[in-house]
Amino acid sequence: MNPSALLWLAPLLLVAGCAMQPYPPLPGEDVAETPRAGMPGSAPVDGAATASDAKITAAARREAERSPVSQAVRPPPPRPASLPAADQRWLKILLGARRFEYYEDERMIWSGKISAGVEAHPTPRGEFRVTAKDIDKRSGSYTNAFNRPTPMPYALQFNGPYWVHEGYVPNVNASHGCVRLRHDDAKFVYQRMRIGDTVTVVD
Repeated sequence: MNPSALLWLAPLLLVAGCAMQPYPPLPGEDVAETPRAGMPGSAPVDGAATASDAKITAAARREAERSPVSQAVRPPPPRPASLPAADQRWLKILLGARRFEYYEDERMIWSGKISAGVEAHPTPRGEFRVTAKDIDKRSGSYTNAFNRPTPMPYALQFNGPYWVHEGYVPNVNASHGCVRLRHDDAKFVYQRMRIGDTVTVVD
């Protein structure tokens, strides 16, 4: 591995969010879950990496080995408080273009880059509603390489375990189904959208 890439490894483990762990199966799916170290049914820890640790490391290394991608949003989004109140709000996720578009009252207000689910773990397509908001979301099922709940800030839940949230946005799809936005974009969308607003995911 390129030594300079190692400098990106720790931040990626913290901010990559759902890319580091598979998401729980949707209702109706019959998927066996691999127990984590220290949980009932798990193998004892003897200093060797567990299967879960190996997956985390491999995913983090794949992203770290790529050339770093700037997470700056230029120009920045408008200040949420500077916008008039809207009767309708709508977030459109364009998977093919790896972009989002945010609309208020039929007018596009803002757009930006995303990173969505990889082919093996696709982001669900369709029209959904925001069912929950969590400014400091942490995964309730999975941890990162530091054995801490995976962070998913500025999170909008739109379909079961799938959320739109802040995370590292490379120039490829890199998550296990969630939609990652860069920090400024995620914060802006989170502040404007309300529970019940529309999220549309299209190819």
